[in-house]
Amino acid sequence: MRNKILFCLVFLTSLTQANQNSSLEEITIQAFPLSNEISTDLSNNPTPSADSAEVLKRMPGANANGNGPITGIAQYRGMFGDRISVKLDSAPTLTGGPNAMDTPLSYAPSGLISDLVIYRGITPVSQAQESIGGHMVAKLNRGSFTQSQELNTSGYAVFQQNNNGQQANTDVQLVNANNQHKISLLGSYNEGDDFSAGDNKTVTGTPYQRERYDLAYGSKTSTNEFLIFAGRHNVANSGTPALAMDIINVNTDMAGLKLSSNLANNSVFSELNLAIAWANVNHGMDNHSLRKQPPMTMKYRHNQADAENLSWFLDTLLPLTAGELKLGIDSNRQSHDSLITNPTNDHFKVRNFVDSERDNLGVFAELSGNHHSWDYQVGYRHNRIELNSATVGAMGMMGSDMDMGMNNNVCSTMHDCANELANAFNQADRTLNHNTNNLVIKLNRALDKETVLSFDLGVKQRAPSYRETYLWVPLSITGGLADGRNYVGNLNLKPETSREINLGLSKNKANFSIQPQIFYRQIENYIQGTPSNDSAVNSLSNLMAGSPALAYSNTNAEIYGLDTNWNLSINNQWSADGVVSYVRGKRTDVKDNLYRIAPTNARISVNYQSAQLPLEISVESIIYARQKHVASYANESQTAGYGIVNLSAKWTVNNALQVHSGITNLFDRYYANHLNSVNRNGGSDIAVGEVIPGMGRTLYVQAKVEF
Repeated sequence: MRNKILFCLVFLTSLTQANQNSSLEEITIQAFPLSNEISTDLSNNPTPSADSAEVLKRMPGANANGNGPITGIAQYRGMFGDRISVKLDSAPTLTGGPNAMDTPLSYAPSGLISDLVIYRGITPVSQAQESIGGHMVAKLNRGSFTQSQELNTSGYAVFQQNNNGQQANTDVQLVNANNQHKISLLGSYNEGDDFSAGDNKTVTGTPYQRERYDLAYGSKTSTNEFLIFAGRHNVANSGTPALAMDIINVNTDMAGLKLSSNLANNSVFSELNLAIAWANVNHGMDNHSLRKQPPMTMKYRHNQADAENLSWFLDTLLPLTAGELKLGIDSNRQSHDSLITNPTNDHFKVRNFVDSERDNLGVFAELSGNHHSWDYQVGYRHNRIELNSATVGAMGMMGSDMDMGMNNNVCSTMHDCANELANAFNQADRTLNHNTNNLVIKLNRALDKETVLSFDLGVKQRAPSYRETYLWVPLSITGGLADGRNYVGNLNLKPETSREINLGLSKNKANFSIQPQIFYRQIENYIQGTPSNDSAVNSLSNLMAGSPALAYSNTNAEIYGLDTNWNLSINNQWSADGVVSYVRGKRTDVKDNLYRIAPTNARISVNYQSAQLPLEISVESIIYARQKHVASYANESQTAGYGIVNLSAKWTVNNALQVHSGITNLFDRYYANHLNSVNRNGGSDIAVGEVIPGMGRTLYVQAKVEF
């Protein structure tokens, strides 16, 4: 009670003072030909959550799947997981765990990000190797060069406390820079305990601990800009109640460099860009250490996953009479290992991924220019994806014919089934190659001084992931899909092919702006689980999960919808803004819906900025419709619609201190976001199999000190 009173006092105090010069503007639109970027400025508009994936919910067409408190999976227009390209600055992110507990955006705590950028519509081929579902970039706030030759020290420290789940976030930036050199140090620490949903229900299994550090050096001349960095990411004892296991540790080292050079005076090319990045992940998880109702010791499982990648890109710009031509080459080489053991039984081992490699080498060309009042961009990319795996195996998997209920199957025990599957996998050709092609055409025309029409056409391809290809034994390894089913891989998968169309209109008046877009995707060879017809696979899956397995297979699908963001300035004190998103995804080879698709949703904010006091206040309404279009193959449940109200305020004490405070879910509504998966953690107020609810009423306060 004392903490609640304290939060209320801080919140009420923050409603008495503010800054006339600050702004509540959240979203910035950068129109084509600069790739139609849309971004949220987190340095001025922080989020009360440490999970930067939550920021996506502010942006049209975007959302996040929730498996745990800091493991949000980016979703954009009905696609998520491996179909979404996510970069941390210029480096492709590496997910080390086979179930995406260390999601790409988990490596970028919200307090260390300056901007989160989405490439709206169809992503240009130059921005990402595989972006069939979209592309986004989290930009770390490493500070800026100054205008002076003298070194200047600057930075900030942010301290935030939430009463729900005792969540605490600390973020620090320290920069020493002049006009030619820059050294930056970033640090973040986030922790929390089990949180409460509405109606005072405790969601067990949701504690978390995360540390993130980044050290960088940059230099700048009149023609060159260079940056080299190294980082460390540690997660410990963090719950993922939607998955079969929780995070015991994620220890990741990262390093890289990037160089931009202006060649205008020395070459036919006007610029050259180079980036190299490396990451190594050591990830442990288990099903008993953090669970209130762990399984019997004979079913204890620990999964040790290790991954490494090396990525690089090189591109150059060639000025032409009619425009400019960008030429580039890029590479991303990944390797993955995963070993499942029982800490109480030294004889139990399942080597489910052994030296699983996925190497992607791409080349692209992108021509941009203007013709008869039309801006245009035409890009082509070719990728060569090579996959390989070493031999696999299992030991200590016991079980009798009676235990498995097998009478006519080819294998008579669990051990025999596992050996049969391992032998078949090891004898198969595991060296696989895929050649993919991507073509994107983007057109843009000003209809008048306030209105711009955009039209995109594209063919995008994605080769199968290492999980979809090399998962030889039925396990609930889905890259974060979290549908509770066991899956098995497929060495014969074909690349997905999406044929897309996107139509947009941008209206920008002095006091009003709106940017609606409509889109349609037809996806051939869409990779999804379908019932396995392998008797050994299904026998193992029935024993382990009580149901037969799904095999990753090529199907067909379509996704279509519309989304928009808008902003209205009423006068100098009052403004309003909002986002509306609708998406529909379904199979076209059979009558079914795609899994875990966001229902229609909207956000509306009414903002007030005091003319006398340094005060900003915002009232936000979040509305989600019922989701009745669910996937029968995954036994997905329908979810009800809901609405919640949030309050926030910012008080600028002076140039060095800002205080943000607010209340989320003001009326303590119990609700279940459809993109939150079902609970698999016993001993909670939330039943096993019930969709994990959103947080109940939460009071938060944040102090930001700048120097």
